[in-house]
Amino acid sequence: MNIFKTTFILLGCVIMANAQSIEGKLTLNGKTKTSLELKSNSAVNLFKEFKTGKYQLKFNFKGKELVKNVYKEEIVFFNFKTVVKRDGKLVKNVIRKQPIPYFPGDMGIPAEAFDFVGLLAIDPEEEEEEVQMLKKGIIGLMPPGNYTIELYAEPVGTKGKINPVIFSFTVRKNPKLSKY
Repeated sequence: MNIFKTTFILLGCVIMANAQSIEGKLTLNGKTKTSLELKSNSAVNLFKEFKTGKYQLKFNFKGKELVKNVYKEEIVFFNFKTVVKRDGKLVKNVIRKQPIPYFPGDMGIPAEAFDFVGLLAIDPEEEEEEVQMLKKGIIGLMPPGNYTIELYAEPVGTKGKINPVIFSFTVRKNPKLSKY
């Protein structure tokens, strides 16, 4: 009797896991692919433009037969992936290892859910000492180039796909600085 009960429970779990699915998309100002017009090469100013609403990231998904928690809420966990390219070459590919829960539907998503702002800024460890960078006023700046940012939300333990958002922009050399 115990084997029958265990088999039945396992079969039910497999069927439920296979039935769960989601679909959705990430957008930036309503588009899944777009270009930004930046006024400076400051990663901090870019972040401020996201925080003040000039650039709005939205996350939309719907689910099918999602498991509900004890409060009868459908929740799906997501890992967030950020890909930064400059002049067609990979700069960084980062996946957040701590999944974040979301409810199905439409929602705004902060730029902080992804790591692109920090990845865009010149890394003081790679360039020169932070104190020297501060003296020169180049902390938080982006090197010149053509950038492409790809943002992904990958479901954990659920089938389906969230279409990524891809945006690009060009950073020009600041004429006031010798290197950037």
